[in-house]
Amino acid sequence: MRFSALRRRAVNAARNYFHREWDMHAVINFDEVAPFIRRHLVQVYLCLLGASVSFALGCYFCPGLTSERLFTVFATFVIIFCLYKTSPWQENRRICLLLTGAFFGGASFAPCFTWLLGVDTGFVVASIWGASVGFCCFVASSMWTMRFDLVYYVALLLCSPLVLIGLLSASAVFGGDSARWTFQLHAGLLWFMVYVAVYSQEVVLKARSGDVDYVKHAITLITDFPAVIVHVMKLLKRQVG
Repeated sequence: MRFSALRRRAVNAARNYFHREWDMHAVINFDEVAPFIRRHLVQVYLCLLGASVSFALGCYFCPGLTSERLFTVFATFVIIFCLYKTSPWQENRRICLLLTGAFFGGASFAPCFTWLLGVDTGFVVASIWGASVGFCCFVASSMWTMRFDLVYYVALLLCSPLVLIGLLSASAVFGGDSARWTFQLHAGLLWFMVYVAVYSQEVVLKARSGDVDYVKHAITLITDFPAVIVHVMKLLKRQVG
């Protein structure tokens, strides 16, 4: 394949990724959905929960040696390539690759986050742990709330106290920056959970049109989470300065 054709495919892929086929009406449309769409949402949240827990474990057990870290980086990119090449209907294999890639990704990029943000590893682990608690709230709300128009409200109401409890428990374990910025991080994670609720409406819209690849939908949201953490840390640094 020529370089021009490869570049054209990359540009088209990026354009398709950033093109959103939804509007404000789709965001505020809380009409009752079919049972398979509700089940699809639960699967997306479970993938997010598993990936965030795996990422947090990878951050916690990140290797200290440079050679081991290079191995985890190489393994991360190999797993991403395998995930990209795996067919959508091979769901179990894609989930295993997603969880494994999240673990090696946490082990690989935790030092990068600590160096870039100027925080300790405990802060990164606490951030991911707080997000995991939030995803648990969305899973519980999607499974047990009867009316679909109340799913997001119940999830966000659960997130407010439970994420704070999760961050306080993490700060008690790790201390350091996670204890220093607990309440600010809690506010940032709540904003991210609002974003999860908005993105869920896009997932519902895609599911109504036949796109029920929950692994792909989970990966799309996972890639947005580091940007939220970086933005929160920039705001905190600005307040300190």
